[in-house]
Amino acid sequence: MQFWITKSGLEIFDVARAYGLAALLSFADEDQSSSPEIKDVGTAYRINLPNGKPSLSRLKDRGNTGWLEAFTVGDFRDPLSAQWNCLFITDTAGQRETKRFSVQSALEKFVDDLRARESVALVPKFDGEETLPGALDPTAFKGLRGRTRGQYSEGQTKVDRFNWALGCVGGALAGRFVYQRNAGYFVLYPMPESVKWTDFRELRQETYGERLNYLSVQNAAAHYSVVLAERLRQRAASGLSSTPRYSNILYFSLFKTGNQWKPGTAGHLNLQPLLELATQRPNDAEGVFNVWRYLFRRGSVRGNEDLALAITDFIMHPTLTTYERHVRVFTRYIARGTTVEFQYSEQSLKEVTALVSSQ
Repeated sequence: MQFWITKSGLEIFDVARAYGLAALLSFADEDQSSSPEIKDVGTAYRINLPNGKPSLSRLKDRGNTGWLEAFTVGDFRDPLSAQWNCLFITDTAGQRETKRFSVQSALEKFVDDLRARESVALVPKFDGEETLPGALDPTAFKGLRGRTRGQYSEGQTKVDRFNWALGCVGGALAGRFVYQRNAGYFVLYPMPESVKWTDFRELRQETYGERLNYLSVQNAAAHYSVVLAERLRQRAASGLSSTPRYSNILYFSLFKTGNQWKPGTAGHLNLQPLLELATQRPNDAEGVFNVWRYLFRRGSVRGNEDLALAITDFIMHPTLTTYERHVRVFTRYIARGTTVEFQYSEQSLKEVTALVSSQ
């Protein structure tokens, strides 16, 4: 059973749809002998589930707690259970719960149709009845995503109900929403290259809760890239046969002006250099990642912001210039006699300079 999520040009929406379809197939599969795999094939994401048999009865099974938990909203402070509120942050509070149940209903309506079609390309129709939430359309919205009390509305991105629902559930399950006081939300999506859904869920559980006090969305993206790389390094070092591959971190910010949420800085962070180090030389990478994670933690404390800025710039753009700045700032702390928990070993420095040279 294979499906193709045809890329529409809205990167966040496309990535969220791929995760959403993988989640739906996983929860609805009667066989449960394999996990859906997302693979980037250029113009589309291919979701493959060998011998898959998705059904509505499987979703409705009381023992299938994962499907119900996927639509549960918990403590707003819990980074893993407040995702729906964050996804629909650009809707009014009264609309969020209604839309969450609409997503669940739409997916349950279409799941039996998926079983009847063993292979299909899912192309979104941008003349549908559903409005994309701002967290899935960060480059094309302004203000609230619906009619206000003053009856004001603006042109918004509309899409067909099924692709909208896939994007919403994928965004809620795959998006990482980090709230920062006085800044709003920093939103991150790990972009799959070849990832099994079960592996993604494990990595999400292991990494999404690890957060700091961030200076910017780039700082949040850079820190998460190292956290994710370290988890993949541990998998490679332990000899696990299944090693997920990601290509980029997609990131953007949402900030509030008055009563409206608006999009801010957005971009990509290339994960290839970090993940190559993590998976191909896991033992040597351990010392490097220990230093970097320490610098992010130390830099999140007031007064040490220069450490965070320097390591963020280096991770975002590993060039000779950013490397020199990072080393200069780090060395200054060591020279002052400040207690430093982790320092580069000779081998670690070789790995870092090799990373710079390869760019």
